[in-house]
Amino acid sequence: MATAIVYTHEALEGPGTLEDALRRAGFTLDIRLREVRSGDEDAALVVVMGGPMGVYEADRHPYLTDELQVLERRLKLRRPNLGICLGAQLLAAAAGAKVYPGKAGMVIGVLPVTLTPEALADPMFASVDQRFDVVHWHGDTFDPVHGSVRLASTARYPEEAFRIGNSYGFQFHPEVTPAMLEAWARAAPEDLRRAGRSVDDLIARDLPRLRAAEHPLMLLVERLAGFFAREVGAGRGERFLFTVSGAMRLEGRGIVLSPGIPRRTPILRVGQSIILRRPDDSRIAGTVRGLAAFGDTATSIPLLVQLDDAGADIPPGTEAFTDAPFDPALDPGR
Repeated sequence: MATAIVYTHEALEGPGTLEDALRRAGFTLDIRLREVRSGDEDAALVVVMGGPMGVYEADRHPYLTDELQVLERRLKLRRPNLGICLGAQLLAAAAGAKVYPGKAGMVIGVLPVTLTPEALADPMFASVDQRFDVVHWHGDTFDPVHGSVRLASTARYPEEAFRIGNSYGFQFHPEVTPAMLEAWARAAPEDLRRAGRSVDDLIARDLPRLRAAEHPLMLLVERLAGFFAREVGAGRGERFLFTVSGAMRLEGRGIVLSPGIPRRTPILRVGQSIILRRPDDSRIAGTVRGLAAFGDTATSIPLLVQLDDAGADIPPGTEAFTDAPFDPALDPGR
C-alpha cells in the first residue's frame, strides 16, 4: 500500500477527518510530530498540517527547514503534496513565494471563502457553492505562488487555496471537526483574544456553523484523498461514497441505505455497482436500483440497492464505494 507521511507540529493539530479519508482511499499513514526522515521526498504523498509557528521562524524551529527542503525536492520531482494552514505556507515557500505576517491580523472562526472561477472548474470543488464556510485559524499569508492556480480567497486574505501541479495548499482547515475546534479554542485563548474573540463566543457562534458545513467539507476531504490515491495508484481504484447511517430491508426489492457523511445524496446512476465494506472489513457487492421515494429526506435521500447476497446484514458504519469514476456532470449540487 502507498504511504502518506503526515507532518504535524502540535499534538492537537492532527489530520482530523483527513486520516480516515486517506485510509479509505488506500493509503497507510505515517503520522509524525516535528520529525523529518531521510527518504521522505520519495514517499507516495506528504501531508503537512498546521501549527502556531511561522515559516520565517525556522531558526527557532529547525524542523521547518527540513520540511521545506522535502517539499522543494518533491515539487521538482512532481510528487504530490497537501499543505494545510502552516503546511500551505510551507508549500508556497517551497515554490518560491514569500510568507509573512498578514496586515489583516489574526482570523479565527468559521467564516466563508469564495471560490475563484478557476476553482469552479477544478474537480475538488465540483458542485460546491461558490461561497462556503470553513475553519480559519491563521495570521500569516503569502504572495501569489508562481506557477499555481488560485482557488479561494477572502476579503481579508486573497491567498486561501491554490493548486500547483499535483499538489494542493489550503490556508483554511477542511479537516477540522467541531470537537477539534472546541479543543483548539480552549487550548489557545490568547490566539482568540488576538482575533477579538473569546472561547465562549466561538463555541456559541462557530460550532453550529461548522456542523452545518460538515457535508461539503467532508466531500472536499474525500475528493482530495481520492485524487491523491489516483495520482500514486493507491487503493483498488474505488471511490468512497458515504458511510451508512441506517438500513431498511424491502422484501423482494433490496435494501434501502441512508447515506451519511460526506454526501446527502450519492452521485450514482441506476445500474452502477456498489461495494459495501462492513465494520468487520468484510465486503458485500450490490447494484444501485434507484433513489427511494420515501423515508426521512431532511438530510439524505435513501438509496435502493440490490445486494448480491440478499440476506446480508448491512450495519450502521458500513462504508459504501463504487468503482465508477467521478463524473461532475452527475453532481447537481449538495
